[in-house]
Amino acid sequence: MKKNKKYSIIRITQYFLLLFSVIQFIACADLDQDFEDERYLSTNHFNTISEAGGIVGLKSIDGAILSYFRDGESSTDEFGLKAVGLGMDLRGNDMDMSTSTWFGAYSRYDNILLTSGDNEFIWKFFYKVIKDSNEIINLVAENTDSDILIYKYKAHAYRAIAYFYLTRIYQHTRADNSVKAIPIDLGELTPNPKSTVGELKKQILDDLTLAYNGLETYTRSSKEEVDASVVAAFLARYHLTYENWSDAEYYADIAMKVGSISSDVAHGFDELSLSETVWGAEVTSTTSEVYSSFFSHTSQINDGYSGWNHFKTINSNLYDFIPATDKRKKWFADQEYPPGTIVVPNTWGHYRALPKYSSLKFIAHPGPGVFIGDYIYLRNTEFYLTKAEALARQNKNGEAQQLLFDLNTTRDDSYVKSIKTGQDLIDEILMYRRVELWGDGVDSFDMARNGVGLNRQDGRLNPVIPGGDLVIPALDYKMIFAIPQKEIDSNPNISN
Repeated sequence: MKKNKKYSIIRITQYFLLLFSVIQFIACADLDQDFEDERYLSTNHFNTISEAGGIVGLKSIDGAILSYFRDGESSTDEFGLKAVGLGMDLRGNDMDMSTSTWFGAYSRYDNILLTSGDNEFIWKFFYKVIKDSNEIINLVAENTDSDILIYKYKAHAYRAIAYFYLTRIYQHTRADNSVKAIPIDLGELTPNPKSTVGELKKQILDDLTLAYNGLETYTRSSKEEVDASVVAAFLARYHLTYENWSDAEYYADIAMKVGSISSDVAHGFDELSLSETVWGAEVTSTTSEVYSSFFSHTSQINDGYSGWNHFKTINSNLYDFIPATDKRKKWFADQEYPPGTIVVPNTWGHYRALPKYSSLKFIAHPGPGVFIGDYIYLRNTEFYLTKAEALARQNKNGEAQQLLFDLNTTRDDSYVKSIKTGQDLIDEILMYRRVELWGDGVDSFDMARNGVGLNRQDGRLNPVIPGGDLVIPALDYKMIFAIPQKEIDSNPNISN
């Protein structure tokens, strides 16, 4: 049984020990510490830490939020933001599982129920981020020093990210602005009724805009931190989702210019230092949750859960779309391989047979029994495609064609610049989004914004989880989660 820690109260002795540790040992850019207990700090704890530790206290709280994004809760399938992304991808058209085990309920759509543990995790995870963000936002005065205000702006970004996920998970993306969705909590400490989609969209945009403006001149010390480029990436996602094409183009241009596109696509996407990384989290031997980790569930040639028996596979129809000359085709097994075969150069053989269409995109190093990989939340290539789509939807066909060419020629030397226009060009861009962003937590959200339903009876040949061969219309109630029963029981102002 999953342990619900939402209302855990830290003992006073633990608190003073934590406070001493925070003030004495937290360095400015040290985001690798284990902030386990800080997940459950009360408002008084936040106030005391801030007063006692000044900016050091705020840094520790900021680090606690970032480590919570990385680590999440205690269950094997609750490893923070990457767990949510993987689960949502398994609700899409392009990723399947070979066996019913961890994350299987996402693929079968079983966990949308009020009492589902996965549902409770998603709700608790994002509202915990919101709660801690509210503490910082409401604690830091508007007229304080600029170096302290930075943490207020970051908190606005965290809160916006959480609400953006929740709004799209618990209500249809294309729902009218007047439709009720989820409560907005700004730290009032009172049970709030459901807000409308329009109110949520305004709150998200207000938070993101405030964060972007406040962080525009801020220089982060590592890609683990949120800065204006990360906020721009979420503004690009927001505006693409809600069809504000010129704004999506503007902010995507900022996000895509972080780093550079890598011509090496066989690196495993396990290093924060990857030139394409916009935002992520470093995972070390100290902070790794080993089997309760993204790579345990996605690195097929490692000895984690995925390598044991539940391979993640690509929809064979999408695999067939990828040209033979495209390096991204090597992200997936081109045939079934017997045990011990070294499928990916410079890696290792695995003790199980590897089914055709299995993912080879995510590989944790240094070897099969040790899988410590950094988490990449955002890559710049997403925003090449975001800008290209936004341009195409504004009938700026030539610019969109060029941008798609710029990306695809780093993946496929034989790619020829598209001459398509209008909806045909948009469709091509969307297909390459499905390829490039496979496994990055984007697919089901793209389906929702584009009004695409689920169809796993499309003639695909890759392994599909038993009970997962579903067909669900785009606006069916199964495409969104129900507000968890625990929340309904504790909040008299909401219901499903």
